[in-house]
Amino acid sequence: MVALRTIGRSIALVLAVLALGASAASAQTVTAVMTADRTDIPVGETFRLQIRADVQGGDVQRVDAPDMSQFDVMSRQVSRPMQFRFGFGQQQQMVHATTIHTYVLRPRAAGRYELPGADVVVSGQTHTTNALTIVVGGSQAPPPTNPTPTDPVAQQQTTPTPPGADGATYDDQAFIRTVVDDPSPYVGQQTTVTVYLYTRRPLRSAPQVIQEPTADGFWVHDLLPPTRNLDATRQVVGGVAFNAYVIRRFAAFPLREGELQIGAPKMGIETGSLFDFFQPQQQRLDREGVPVAVDARALPAPVPAGDVFVGQLALELSADRAQVRTGDAVTVTLVARGQGNLRDVRPELSEIDGLRILQPEIEDQVEQNGDIVGGVRTLEWLVVPEEPGEHRLPAISIPTFDPATGRYTTATTQALTITAAGASVATPDPTDPSVEDTTPTQAPAPNAPTFGPVRRSSELARVTPPTSDGLLFWLLVGLGPLGFALFFGIRRLRRRAAADPAKVRAKDAKRRLGAARELMGDDQAAAFYAEVARALGAAVEARIGEPVGGMTRMELRSALRRRGMDDELILALDEELESCDFARFSSASAGQTEREACLGRVQQLLAQLDRFVPDQEAA
Repeated sequence: MVALRTIGRSIALVLAVLALGASAASAQTVTAVMTADRTDIPVGETFRLQIRADVQGGDVQRVDAPDMSQFDVMSRQVSRPMQFRFGFGQQQQMVHATTIHTYVLRPRAAGRYELPGADVVVSGQTHTTNALTIVVGGSQAPPPTNPTPTDPVAQQQTTPTPPGADGATYDDQAFIRTVVDDPSPYVGQQTTVTVYLYTRRPLRSAPQVIQEPTADGFWVHDLLPPTRNLDATRQVVGGVAFNAYVIRRFAAFPLREGELQIGAPKMGIETGSLFDFFQPQQQRLDREGVPVAVDARALPAPVPAGDVFVGQLALELSADRAQVRTGDAVTVTLVARGQGNLRDVRPELSEIDGLRILQPEIEDQVEQNGDIVGGVRTLEWLVVPEEPGEHRLPAISIPTFDPATGRYTTATTQALTITAAGASVATPDPTDPSVEDTTPTQAPAPNAPTFGPVRRSSELARVTPPTSDGLLFWLLVGLGPLGFALFFGIRRLRRRAAADPAKVRAKDAKRRLGAARELMGDDQAAAFYAEVARALGAAVEARIGEPVGGMTRMELRSALRRRGMDDELILALDEELESCDFARFSSASAGQTEREACLGRVQQLLAQLDRFVPDQEAA
């Protein structure tokens, strides 16, 4: 009877929850708004238009933007940061949905433009946003004259144009075009850079990138896969048909405010078909692009205190267990998910009396949705309670800024409570003379039998001593086994030396440094600095006996300090590795003088590493 009553109460509770969810889903509210980051702009500059729809109890079917024929659409992004569903099967309902359409527009001429409201269709019903008025004034500087590949009436030109969001030097045979979708992002906001190659005739082979587009002052992430087909699209520029190839596309995040620049790329190409028998093979063509300026803006005031994350962020804090014995370690994990440069997420756990908090282990997983960069950053701390009782870890809060809405928010986790039970047990120090050795010693039994001395030779008299008593006999007997032992011992030592990871890494470091030295005279700065970085990594691994390729810079510094390396050598290694990482994006590091100086510094570092003896007890 009690069991039936319990089952009845459970069924009633489930029905009540479903009825409550259905009533929440039936109450549908729609909020649709259209905003612009600025409504008064000069000709030639870009602005950001956003259409945002927040729906409670429904789903956004589509968003119809207003007529934008008076503007050039530089980029378009669609994001759905929040969608929650409940129910099962056909009864599944959308509880909350948010859809954001972001456009980067550039006006073509001065004037006053009335943008009607956008239409948002939700569950078959149309909701219209507010209208906007965009005032475009004249620019003091002349409008850029570089040709736009999508404009069939673009005029030809043979002189470089001023840096801007779209830079190219027109050539009737081949030219390079660099496009930045947002030339005035906020610090920490993503802007997408695309490098195009335009050729009159098809490419005979893959182009050789002589000089990569530099990105000093940015953190960049490649958006194109490592291996792909180089497909062309047909576009008309200045009345001439070109084959347009996408050579590079990467996301660039400004690290500081002010005037930054995407450097000019340089390529070597060969055009023409392998089966073209009517025209002679063309010579190699070298083409160089033009730099493109990026004006990184500071975040709008007032800026919240702390490190502000630019983008969308969600935090989750957890512990592997809530109750432990005093002295045992608890793993506290923070998972940060979102869109943006997640390397900027660097929270710290507050120091708490009675808790010992070790440095975190950081793991980054960079993901991209189309051209939008995001991912997951995971931080793991080891927390050791040193005193019994309840210890409360406060919530972690990170201020965020959404460039699409221009508003600040805060991503916050829940607080954690760790309960430690039992008193900590101190381990006695064996070197302390005050600690007595209480190990019992066993005395011989009083009536135990005794034995006389063991005799190794006979008492019988001999005329001559036996041969086995001579030293030469035993030398000859031991010579054979000793020879075999030496032979197999040396062979085993050679095999062990050949398979010793430390020696293999040391040889690899010398080999890579020699390979870098061979690239001194070539115009391959990126390959040179890559070999130098690999040589340093192999040398460090040879000394400490553990791989460092998957470590972040912070983890590498912590590992070297644990092994007993002094801070001066750690700082020199960190600075040299940092210089190598950014060398392929820096035009100032491509000179032979800088490479020679780099080799000199690295040789000194390798010599210091050879003298460094790691602390084996801390390993």
